[in-house]
Amino acid sequence: MNRRTFLQAGASTAAARSLAAQSKSSARKIAVEARPGGLTAVHTMVDMPEWASDLGKYFDPKKFVQLCREAHVDVIELKTKNAVGDAMFPFKGRPCHRDWTTETAAFAKEAGIQFIAYYNVGLDNWYAVRKPEWRCLDPKGQPKIGFRAYNWMCIRSPWRDVVLSEVRQVEEAVRPPGMWFDILGMPNAYGLGSYDPGAACFCEYCRAAYKSQFGEEMPVTSGDWEIRRRINRFGHEARIRMFRDLTDMLLHIDPAMEMGYNGAGNYDELNFTPVDLRERVTYNSSEAKQHRLISFTAKILQSLGKRYQIHTYGGFIRMQPSAVTGTWAAWNLIPSPYLDITAAVATAHAGRICIGVNPLPNGKVCEDEFRNIGQTLAKVKEREPWLRGLRSVPGIAVLYDAQSDLAVRPNPGTPATPSRTETSGLHNALTEGGLHFDVMPAHLLKPAEQRVLLLGNAFAPPPELRAAIERFLENGGLLIATHETSLRDAHGKRLSDFAWNDLLGVRFKGVSPFSEANYGWLGDELRDSAPAYPVLFTTPVLEVECTTAKPLADLLYPEAHRTPKVFTDGETSYTHWGKPTGMPLVTLNRVGKGQVLYIAGPIGSEIASRDDTWLKRIVVYAVKKYGTDLPVTAQVPAGVQVVLGRRDAMHVVSLVNHYAGMVISGEAVPHPQVGPVAVEVPVRVLGGAPKSVKAVDANQFRWEIVPGAVRMRANTIGHHALFILES
Repeated sequence: MNRRTFLQAGASTAAARSLAAQSKSSARKIAVEARPGGLTAVHTMVDMPEWASDLGKYFDPKKFVQLCREAHVDVIELKTKNAVGDAMFPFKGRPCHRDWTTETAAFAKEAGIQFIAYYNVGLDNWYAVRKPEWRCLDPKGQPKIGFRAYNWMCIRSPWRDVVLSEVRQVEEAVRPPGMWFDILGMPNAYGLGSYDPGAACFCEYCRAAYKSQFGEEMPVTSGDWEIRRRINRFGHEARIRMFRDLTDMLLHIDPAMEMGYNGAGNYDELNFTPVDLRERVTYNSSEAKQHRLISFTAKILQSLGKRYQIHTYGGFIRMQPSAVTGTWAAWNLIPSPYLDITAAVATAHAGRICIGVNPLPNGKVCEDEFRNIGQTLAKVKEREPWLRGLRSVPGIAVLYDAQSDLAVRPNPGTPATPSRTETSGLHNALTEGGLHFDVMPAHLLKPAEQRVLLLGNAFAPPPELRAAIERFLENGGLLIATHETSLRDAHGKRLSDFAWNDLLGVRFKGVSPFSEANYGWLGDELRDSAPAYPVLFTTPVLEVECTTAKPLADLLYPEAHRTPKVFTDGETSYTHWGKPTGMPLVTLNRVGKGQVLYIAGPIGSEIASRDDTWLKRIVVYAVKKYGTDLPVTAQVPAGVQVVLGRRDAMHVVSLVNHYAGMVISGEAVPHPQVGPVAVEVPVRVLGGAPKSVKAVDANQFRWEIVPGAVRMRANTIGHHALFILES
């Protein structure tokens, strides 16, 4: 039996001290020789309102870059023009109190730090005053204001020529290694956007373009699916043309330029971004602040197979467990222990973490702001030699079918992205259940690689997805499908029955008459050790009957509708449960060698909104009970996230301790240690027995070869433990 013990820094062995020293040495080397693929970055928020004093007067670019270098920063993103229209580069025709850009880029190059020039495309208060006819307008002719403060500028107006000119000026004068665009879009076509016709831009340029293209005036309101979809796409057409022209210009000047924009990769399918433009983006990028959202976003972006980064605040307004809220200029530092978890979640998925920093309008920089983030980024650099370039090991995948959201979003009254919300809740359940898994766009599914699939509220899945899932089930896989999966057509209209009724093994009968609450009673097979007590949905659920499936849980209605006079408890918006309905809430259907577990309620959305422990348990228990041949099994305390990645002949298990982000001290105290932990990776996943196994941030680590697997254990782990298996 091959057995080895390796103790991370802090333990007593010489080997542990040696590894820690090597890690720190590697981190220092990487910090000096920063490469575009490095995992640490800062997003420099430069705001210089006219009412503030000494604008830019005290900015010292050399000191700024030195602080970045000492903080282990690989990439500096710096604003050249912000949402107000403040210029940090001397653009022609625009006042510039201080050129922050040129010298910072030069000093960054000397320091081996990549420099990315930021430009805000969609918002500009300075130009809005001077060219009000270029502003985006609402149907009443009033200016569209973004983020309660900034004028939207229309990229169908001559404003687009200003954007192209100013971006060219920066590129030709500074030659930055990369450009990153913020607010690249229109009021109804940025981020998730809107299908409300009234949310579009009604400036003269948009109205004229719409009439020319469609032969009619832009409607202010409409309940028609086609019209609502058309107006949303009309907004995105302007965004797409703007980005195409920007990239045409920049790539002509510098074909090797790094290129990115806010939301790249995260919303491409929802926003109709053409594939050729997606390919021009060299690194995907999206904002995320709460730790579970960072994980969800990182998993989606990692699945695309392209380098990516997560942008997150460096300041907070409200500190909540694992869910800090704030703004990009909150002037209240997020403590480094919280940022440690932020960075650990992103980098465990091989993503770059980009943290906001805030020089004062006069250019002064607080050194301890950089020391604060430097404490976090130093931990990233210690682990980067093993995390960089990792690809996720497949086995369990939560699929997101954007086509289903596109089918229902044009319908009036539809929540923003119900399928994506359902998907995020399923993600949350698996994350907290100690399971390694992917979140991926449904069209990227490779059936032969997966053993468990979760498909949440895929209202109108395309035929290609059905075919892929059939192949998956033929291989003996487990599919967990929820709520209205396959119950709508391509225009979001409800069908008379599930299009996948043969796979689900149930027939659609209707919708529960209770919208305020519904209950489920788990059968013995699904309940196991959970209390014999109903589970709660605070939403409508579907009424179904089994055809070939067997019931695993029964649907219970409340005994009565809650009214001002009918209630069990005056503070509860629903009444207690009544008798069984005779209809199932959860079913299991055998399909060839595979199985399909169906849940008749929006369990993911309920988890996302209410964090219901018992609903999360249903999802996790079903995966563990009915899933087979999983790529890793782990016994870890609740709140420890498990991520398995691979690169060449190396596999890395990340154990991210979310407890460390729950209650934060402003003191320099260690992260809470949790444990014990035990992880097994099948030898078949590794491609053979490993030659060596070592650990980072794990106490009393030991490993052994057991029949068919490598077993690794530790008494406790810190905030981000690594188990590194090398073949």
